[in-house]
Amino acid sequence: MDYYKRLGVGRNASPEDIKKAYKKLAMQHHPDKGGNQKTFQEINEAYDTLKDPRKRQQYDNPQPEINVNSSNFEDVFSQFFGGRGPRQQRNPDIKLAVDMTLEEVLTGKDVLVTYMLRNGQQTNASLRIHAGVNHGQVIRFKGIGDNSIPHIQRGDLLVLCKVKPHNRFERDRHHLRISVKISVLKLMLGTYVDIVSLTGSPIRVTIPKGTNPGTILSVAGHGLPDLSTNRIGNLYVTIKGTLPTLTLEQERKVKELDDASDNRSR
Repeated sequence: MDYYKRLGVGRNASPEDIKKAYKKLAMQHHPDKGGNQKTFQEINEAYDTLKDPRKRQQYDNPQPEINVNSSNFEDVFSQFFGGRGPRQQRNPDIKLAVDMTLEEVLTGKDVLVTYMLRNGQQTNASLRIHAGVNHGQVIRFKGIGDNSIPHIQRGDLLVLCKVKPHNRFERDRHHLRISVKISVLKLMLGTYVDIVSLTGSPIRVTIPKGTNPGTILSVAGHGLPDLSTNRIGNLYVTIKGTLPTLTLEQERKVKELDDASDNRSR
């Protein structure tokens, strides 16, 4: 999604223009005024990024995409750090990868890595990978790479972070997304659903009466940390409607309710 197009402004728009466009669209698409919930959520997401100078700068100048599926491990790091230009004389860097779960992205990860130096000596290092790291991000740990050549500066350790897909949540930058299935009868009456968070604790999400299938509900503060701002993202819950299996008697009662509803609307 292009945040500028979503708000209908140009990339050189001033903060005042962005705010003005947001207010106009938010009033137009607010669900309480008959607007589309998904569109309203996209408008808020776009404004949340473009109103913040730091987030806007990061959005306008994203980090390069890293192909972590490259068959040549050396290519991954060259994509991130560029080609072989002039360098200060020092020992070579050591490159390795660390697998992470989404739960570890939430909390950060302490890891003990073991690697081989150019002279055949095995060494290890205790590393702290901070919360909010992105899939494909390369972290440089200075001064703990190769030191096989004496009397020159030691190299660095470059760690490629590979975040495994989660079986329930989908990551959207520092937000999380999940879909839940709920009977349309419960959607008509209103209900709630308990979602097990990445920490294992339940998140109770209230589903208002009359919620339509496809509605996206936002729960603040249950996403992932944003590395640039330290803010916690949101959890977006997409409602999937399901049809219950009814007995003949239940079908009769539903038909009576439907007929009564039609009569009231006339």
